[in-house]
Amino acid sequence: MSNLRVKISQLTNKKVPVLALAVVAMLGMVAGVLAANLAVTPTTNTGEIGTYHTSTGTMTIVDNGLGVVANSGAASAAATFPANGLNNNVNNALTGGDWFDKITFTDTATDSTAHTATVTIRNGTGTTGSLVVTTTFTLTGPSASSTGTITAYVDTGLTSLTSPVTVYVTIS
Repeated sequence: MSNLRVKISQLTNKKVPVLALAVVAMLGMVAGVLAANLAVTPTTNTGEIGTYHTSTGTMTIVDNGLGVVANSGAASAAATFPANGLNNNVNNALTGGDWFDKITFTDTATDSTAHTATVTIRNGTGTTGSLVVTTTFTLTGPSASSTGTITAYVDTGLTSLTSPVTVYVTIS
């Protein structure tokens, strides 16, 4: 037992070499400088340059931007505006991994007329860019005042887009 006490007291009496303390201090200073100089710079996405809307005044159109299709799905080309606060969806054929554009329509009229929404997406440089996809949806009015929406998911058919991307929406 006394042998163990002697070893413990000898261990606590040892001096740490000055060189080891200097190395630890230097590493601490380097880590402090790196942590103090770290900066995060946000980057704005500029791939989609805009949406051109032509409407007969019966609905408002909001482009919610681009995304990637998670799961494939069949086309659903027609919908009626639902009651206040609800949403219905329309889409062309969806293929997992393709880029899509999400567009939200809100009806501003109280008619029950079927309106044709044509969405054309182009990408690349030049005066008009290259045609990516054109699709048409039938959006029917709610027959009464409503804040319900219809969201269109337009699959581009591409897994890679060339910037800039321009979306044209026409309502007739």
